[in-house]
Amino acid sequence: MKWNLVYFDDQVPNIECFTELLSEQFNVIGCTDASAFQEVLQNYFPHAILLDVHMPGLDGHSLYKKIVEHPLYNNCPIIFISGDQSDETKIRSYQEGGIDFLPRDIKAEETIIRVTNKINLFLQMATKLELGNLFVNCETMKATINDKNIDLTLLELRMLSTILRTYPQSLTRQDMILKVWGNSPVKPGTINTHLTNLKPKIEDWNFQIKVREENILVQPNR
Repeated sequence: MKWNLVYFDDQVPNIECFTELLSEQFNVIGCTDASAFQEVLQNYFPHAILLDVHMPGLDGHSLYKKIVEHPLYNNCPIIFISGDQSDETKIRSYQEGGIDFLPRDIKAEETIIRVTNKINLFLQMATKLELGNLFVNCETMKATINDKNIDLTLLELRMLSTILRTYPQSLTRQDMILKVWGNSPVKPGTINTHLTNLKPKIEDWNFQIKVREENILVQPNR
């Protein structure tokens, strides 16, 4: 599965161009109507948001403020893009809070690397993880489904948060061991035991954990 990259730009050709360039790495969700940001946040789990600086009505900087103040915003990286590469535009974009600024003529390879790095950092640093009706707060060490507390052990909580941070990519058993147990000697079968104990506790989740050979992945419940 691919990460969701939401792209706000009033020019359809710009969205089409980026979709073509980045479609192998990202699920690009293009939106020409900046005022529809609430519906976009509600219907998609963005892993990164790309904002055109100069848009009529609601420009990129104004849209940034509305997004970060909205309760559905998940703290994912927001990146500005513009053909205007003046110092004033770049500096203001960073002052507003943008995590990066991309010139319009940037090469696709560089865009992929910069956006991917920002998403990886976001997922590694996130302390509040949410997917579907499951919410995990790594600061308070609590998890809820439909706002009801789930009684998890510390290891189960760490395994679940690791899986959520990796979503939508799959996670190998070895990666799970390194992220949860570190350098401690752990047999791969131990993961199966903990996942078997975890699954009944999260049976009301509208996603499910699947194990396929060496890979651990998450899929929506059908």
